[in-house]
Amino acid sequence: MMKLKSKSQRGQSFTEVAILLPVLLLILSGVVEFGFFLTQYLALQDSVRNAARFASDSLYYERDSITSCVTTRDFYRQTACLVNQELRQDAPLITLGDNGTPGDPTDDILDPTRGDEILISTFTITGGTPSEVTARHPSSVGESGWSYAVDIGHGSRNGVSRFSSADIESQLGASIPNTGFVLVEIIYHYDHMLGLPWLTPFIPDPLELYTYSLMPNVSAEPTSTPLP
Repeated sequence: MMKLKSKSQRGQSFTEVAILLPVLLLILSGVVEFGFFLTQYLALQDSVRNAARFASDSLYYERDSITSCVTTRDFYRQTACLVNQELRQDAPLITLGDNGTPGDPTDDILDPTRGDEILISTFTITGGTPSEVTARHPSSVGESGWSYAVDIGHGSRNGVSRFSSADIESQLGASIPNTGFVLVEIIYHYDHMLGLPWLTPFIPDPLELYTYSLMPNVSAEPTSTPLP
């Protein structure tokens, strides 16, 4: 016959459950929050990769003052517009600003007031031993990179490029031919989806996410001086 547990044994089991349950809930909620975080990070990666791929066959020197994503030919603004276009497909999971038109998600954009930023640079690489970065564009902003926040009138940038020209050179190898690259970087602030206060000591809320993509750009290649 099955022996019934004594009252003391049942009390011990309840005590063990009472002690372990908060730990299990903490672990479970952390796993769920991490799932949301990972989903958003992958969405950011896809958007920055697709934007850099688009920019790889565009002319880095095309500039204009047209702010509309529909009509601008500006290389940097077009690339940032594509980032936003890609991210709209993941809203409302990805937090975007309503761009002055509440209820209309078709023009939502990354919100610089949250600290979000898109940084874009192009590099001219002169081949040799060693290969070196001979120009970084746009030259007016130097190593900081073109700022989306500044371009849309936020007033100040929310970050600078995390790649210096020296960093790019260190990744080139001993000797490569003349080439060009475009670098697209995103800084995004992830807000906790569950909003559980016991997770913030372990995961900051908001949590800054960063991702980038580096693609070849033919237009940024150095051109040789024509022979007379």
